[in-house]
Amino acid sequence: MDLSQREIDVLTSIVEEYITTARPVGSRSVAKKSTSKLSPATIRTTMADLTDKGLLDQPHTSAGRIPTIKGLRFYLDTILQIAPLSGHEMDSISVDLEHAGSDPSDIFRHTSKVLSTLSKQACLVLGPSQGSVQWKHIDFVLLTPGKIMSILVLQGGIVQNKIIDVDTKITTDDLVKYSNFLNSHFQGQSIHSVRKKILTEMQLAREVFDALYQKALHLAHKTCFTDTQREIFVEGASNLLSQPDFTDLEAMRDIFRLLEERSRLLGLVDKIFDEQNSRIILGQEEDCHDLDDCCLVSSPYTVSDGTGGMITIIGPIRMNYAKIIPMVDFTAQILSQMLQSRF
Repeated sequence: MDLSQREIDVLTSIVEEYITTARPVGSRSVAKKSTSKLSPATIRTTMADLTDKGLLDQPHTSAGRIPTIKGLRFYLDTILQIAPLSGHEMDSISVDLEHAGSDPSDIFRHTSKVLSTLSKQACLVLGPSQGSVQWKHIDFVLLTPGKIMSILVLQGGIVQNKIIDVDTKITTDDLVKYSNFLNSHFQGQSIHSVRKKILTEMQLAREVFDALYQKALHLAHKTCFTDTQREIFVEGASNLLSQPDFTDLEAMRDIFRLLEERSRLLGLVDKIFDEQNSRIILGQEEDCHDLDDCCLVSSPYTVSDGTGGMITIIGPIRMNYAKIIPMVDFTAQILSQMLQSRF
């Protein structure tokens, strides 16, 4: 869509004033902010033109204008000027993330907490897909006769533990042999690949392997076929309560319900996940009614093996994009550096 410079100036003034105040913006406010020295009458005419083009809306007859989703998208894609974070802001994020610990889940959870605090919005961190993460090694621990714990370590420091019922005759020496066999066969391969090979080799096991290795494959099957969905970490949902945009209690309940329901939330973030690019999604654009009045600002991060996930800020559609976007992007960069250096 082509706009005149006058229309761009008026739209910019209205969007930025609305982001600051959360209230409809009148022509007098635009006149005070505008650098074009336009008269209120000219501004009103321009506002009417922008409304006809679907970029502005007038909530009430006597009220000023607010940007529509279409108007916000135009502003974000063609007008918004993003300044880099200050050195102090970058140092603050870097130092805060360094206290995350060494466990990947702790790192993701801490990152979500730090960014939600700094942005004063809700933050979620999508963990890497465990199905594409490589197998590093597996160990088995005999807990009691007939019961063992499998400990599967994946690249990136991800650990999966599972209690498995086994034959009471299995010994600690047997378990060592099982783990040695499995590690020699599957180390460095993705979990998706290991799953397929386990199924294939289990079918051939009676012909190719003796009884010992048949049992090893069955244990690996029980370990690798657990839930390998991405983990997701959400912090700062209560920050949304302080936003003037969210005064509708029923709408707030819908948002909180979504943030608590892992499967629905995973479905949403999987739709918007882009491994290469940062994204800004206005809730209505994704037909997610629970987030109609929200915006999601996302940036990808990567682990040492090339897999990755996403950091997302969830807030009102009038959030301070110029501040939030570089904050999310920089946090994703620091998280990538941390994961790649530690794992």
